[in-house]
Amino acid sequence: MPPTLYAVVKIALQNKGSRPQENHKSHILQEAAALLNSTFRPFLAGKFNADDNEVKGVLMVQETPRLIQLIQLVDLELNPFRFNYALGVGSISGKIGPDAYEESGPAWTRANRALKDAARGNQDIVVRLPSSFLTRTVNTLFAIESDLRNNWSEAHREAIKLVRRGRTQVEMAELLGVTQAAISQRLKHARWDRYLEVCATLDELLTQARWKALLPWDLQKDQKKKGAAKGG
Repeated sequence: MPPTLYAVVKIALQNKGSRPQENHKSHILQEAAALLNSTFRPFLAGKFNADDNEVKGVLMVQETPRLIQLIQLVDLELNPFRFNYALGVGSISGKIGPDAYEESGPAWTRANRALKDAARGNQDIVVRLPSSFLTRTVNTLFAIESDLRNNWSEAHREAIKLVRRGRTQVEMAELLGVTQAAISQRLKHARWDRYLEVCATLDELLTQARWKALLPWDLQKDQKKKGAAKGG
């Protein structure tokens, strides 16, 4: 019987942009963990915990697409602080429960590598999935998502927070004390429609995150690796 797969998520504060003082850093990470637990509890195999350096938790693998909502939530609610996000899908060694789990196995290895890649790279979200093809495709789309999201101004974020809560443009205009035309302009300049299109495609791809969906060139690479291993 194949092993049960999980989606490990890790979040860390960036070293650039608005950054809390060292003694406040732990508080921000604890706040992020509490926010994620209160929002995503029904979808977690292991709750989010925070230490002095990062937040970590485990989604049930079928809930992997919720990574998109998770990123938006943290980005908007904990603004102006900026974070790096990592996802690793795979099996986990040992027992896993809501309050305790072992941080070993392929899922954790992938998440740790993804977080390092995010810290070194030009985008704030990196994933590592069982399929190398899906990993490349999803990371390419997340690079677009990241660029769009990180270009939002404070005014854009105010409007987007209300949109995500289901507010109409009439309600948003009243709450923010501006005209409906101003709301429409904010969403247009934030490229909100384009952002939603990218997220819809990511959502569709992340529903396949558990599968090692190989295309011919992926299969050839795997065969070469196996051949090299046998030759060694």
